[in-house]
Amino acid sequence: MPRRMRRRPLYLDMHLPNLSRKCKLTAILVIVLAGLMAFTAKSISYFRELSCQMVVSDAIDLMTLCINDAISRKFSGDEYGYDYFVELDYAPDGSVSAVRANMARINSLSSELLSDIVHAADGGELSLSIPVGNVLGSSLLLGKGPEIPVDITMLSSSHVDFRNELTDAGINQTKHQIKLDVVIDIDVIMPWRTVSTQVISEILIAETVILGDVPDTYLNWGNS
Repeated sequence: MPRRMRRRPLYLDMHLPNLSRKCKLTAILVIVLAGLMAFTAKSISYFRELSCQMVVSDAIDLMTLCINDAISRKFSGDEYGYDYFVELDYAPDGSVSAVRANMARINSLSSELLSDIVHAADGGELSLSIPVGNVLGSSLLLGKGPEIPVDITMLSSSHVDFRNELTDAGINQTKHQIKLDVVIDIDVIMPWRTVSTQVISEILIAETVILGDVPDTYLNWGNS
């Protein structure tokens, strides 16, 4: 008779359920860590963007103060009146026939004003430190936390332009104004980013009311 083969008994590996549970825990832990890392990265990105906006705003405010200080000092006296920048030609009937701009004086003032602003801004290089609590939006944290160092550099593209404006001032009257637009280009340098922006201020340097018809002639005006 042929010999029967004995069947080997089946043994269940009782450790499989434990390994499966460990794999599940490991997978859950990996997912949680990945979620925390993604949340942390997003939070850091949001904080940097928020702090960047706040820092740039503070830098603009500081530069605006420098501009206003230079302007205030420049126009503290009575030297720069309307007649300093403008000459009026009159017709035989006494009406104003022409408005003549003294461009040499206007250009000189523009150059001097830009130089004064650079001087007021410590040679075009400003520095400030902003506590982290200031950029978190909570009044309880204002002035608290480590400070963020910020450098403000004025760029050579900064300039001062003049404008000539005429507006109706009533019956048979015209208001003539000369304005300077101060455009300061700056780089706001933070530890993690550099932002370029502009600070623009408008200055009224002279004005008068012209009686009679609006003059047909404007001499030496770059924009009228």
